[in-house]
Amino acid sequence: MDDKKAKKRSLSLGDIIFTSLMLVAFGVKFYVFYSQLHLGGFELCFTLASLAFLMVLYSLVCLISHKAARVVLTVLYFVSSVVMGIDGVYYAYVSKLPSAVQAGMAWQLGDVVDAIADLIKFRHVLNLIDLPLWLIWLIDRSLIKKKNPTAAEAVSRPRVNRFVVSAALVALAGLFVAFNFLVRDFRPEYYENELYYYHFSDVYKCFFAPPEEKDVDKTVYEAPAPVESEYYGLAEGRNIFIIQVEAMQNFLIGAEYEGQELTPTLNALIGNDSFYFRNYYYQIGGGNTCDAEFAVNNSLFAPESEAAYVKFTTNDYYGLPFLVKDNGYSGAYAFHGYDGIFWNREAAYPYQGFDDYTSLEDFDATSNIDEVDSPFGMGISDREFFRQSLEKIKTYEEPFYSFMITLSSHYPFALPMKARHISLKPDDEATLFGLYIQSINYFDGALGEFIENLKAADLYDNSIIVIYGDHYALTNTDPAISTRVEAMLGRDYTIFDVFNVPCIIHIPGMGKSETIDTAGGHVDLLPTLLCLLGIENDKAVMFGQNLFEAEQGFVCEQTHMARGSFISDEVLLKKPYNNIKTNYDAYEYGTMARLDPESFEEQSAVAADRIDDCMVLLAENRILLDSDESTDSDGEENDN
Repeated sequence: MDDKKAKKRSLSLGDIIFTSLMLVAFGVKFYVFYSQLHLGGFELCFTLASLAFLMVLYSLVCLISHKAARVVLTVLYFVSSVVMGIDGVYYAYVSKLPSAVQAGMAWQLGDVVDAIADLIKFRHVLNLIDLPLWLIWLIDRSLIKKKNPTAAEAVSRPRVNRFVVSAALVALAGLFVAFNFLVRDFRPEYYENELYYYHFSDVYKCFFAPPEEKDVDKTVYEAPAPVESEYYGLAEGRNIFIIQVEAMQNFLIGAEYEGQELTPTLNALIGNDSFYFRNYYYQIGGGNTCDAEFAVNNSLFAPESEAAYVKFTTNDYYGLPFLVKDNGYSGAYAFHGYDGIFWNREAAYPYQGFDDYTSLEDFDATSNIDEVDSPFGMGISDREFFRQSLEKIKTYEEPFYSFMITLSSHYPFALPMKARHISLKPDDEATLFGLYIQSINYFDGALGEFIENLKAADLYDNSIIVIYGDHYALTNTDPAISTRVEAMLGRDYTIFDVFNVPCIIHIPGMGKSETIDTAGGHVDLLPTLLCLLGIENDKAVMFGQNLFEAEQGFVCEQTHMARGSFISDEVLLKKPYNNIKTNYDAYEYGTMARLDPESFEEQSAVAADRIDDCMVLLAENRILLDSDESTDSDGEENDN
């Protein structure tokens, strides 16, 4: 009887060896994982912190049951290995760890699944390689005990009191934590990047934390009264075409590859009756493409980790579709060559003010007017998209608003061979760089045909055509990509280039062209366009500014940089999601000289506050200026 009690209070040598080996394996995986996250040289600190958590957890459970402690440690090992693999791949794509809310958007992975697959490296798979071996050992050990329990006990006869083991592990965990506080520049708040702390706190924030309470002065975001300006009403009463181009970056404008002009149509537009905003930067949320259009049409920021069309579907909005219809336009119409339900567009567009949505289901995707020798990677080709959309647009009463989203330059830029018109050097064939410039050149050709067809349909002269890119395509952190871009441009490929997308406003017959240098972003396009249309917005907040009248550009960033990051006319401040001070970066526009990030704390706070204010107003459905208590379309309180 005493022997049985002693066994219950003690651990076998086999248990101790198993636990020790698993903790060592944990440590190796933690260190490899944290080394991927750019943690300012504190990888060992985070490794020790994670091990300390496991040791304390194991010790506490072990005091109750050593068998349960072994099960908990084993389950955590398997689950943690998978989570670290997923986290590592996701971080490689967006430079931050995933959030629990994105699990609800998993069905939208078609938008980036190819990109994610390409980002999987051996170090990510390494987290999983040893799992079958552990499983085999555990099964084999279990079978030995079942077949011959006496022999198994004989093998593991030496035992150690589990209270002693638990105390030793807790003491060692305390030493690990103490060591971290002795490391220079390591701060306690950095623990928010520790694997378990991050995911547990993220789940709490996503599903249990109360909504942020903050008094937002909406008058700060009212549109200013119109001023006397040569731009005001320049395009009044014209048909509106807004074309959002998939993954088009500004460095391609005016660029040549081996003597071949990449964007001849866009170059010609810029030189003829157009405003070209060359320091225009994308602003998106967790929905990427759909959040770019949300920002453009509403002058609002999207949620950082979710799509605005998903999270705030039924809010009361008063963006461009509503504005133009309240000012004499016959209707607002959206076109996209992909599935109608993607990013919840079918449900969201009526609340955005669009009267009709033409999606992939409404197009004839098999009709490619002999342009290809194989299917396009996603949806309908840009050429067919423009051609078939125009047939429908011709039936609209003028003036109208048509919002069009292209698709052929979507990652991985895999155009059919017959649609590729740039002669590439052998080294650039089948590379992301080579495929990308082919896809943008293809779009440019499709756009040229669309403009000619607008002229033939007698819709060109009385229209305003806006063209912009939704987000970046090519990172500057992959040497295989950046070296090829730099070779083509003859200069460095910088972080400014990554965030810089083109924005062109073409007004046929305007009689002049102008390049605007003021830094702007997606939320600035609506107030800028309203100035040209001679339309005032006195019913809803707008977080952007009219770039024609702005004294200084200021672009608040999130998603691919942490909130509080910004781009101005002079500087780019990049805050990392891990919030480690030594990882803050500030660059001077043009020279790329490194600046002191602490010099821009005030502007950083302003950038973060603006996005925070927008999130509060969206969460409370208080975008409209004429009431504080908003209702949905059925007249019932909207608590979305």
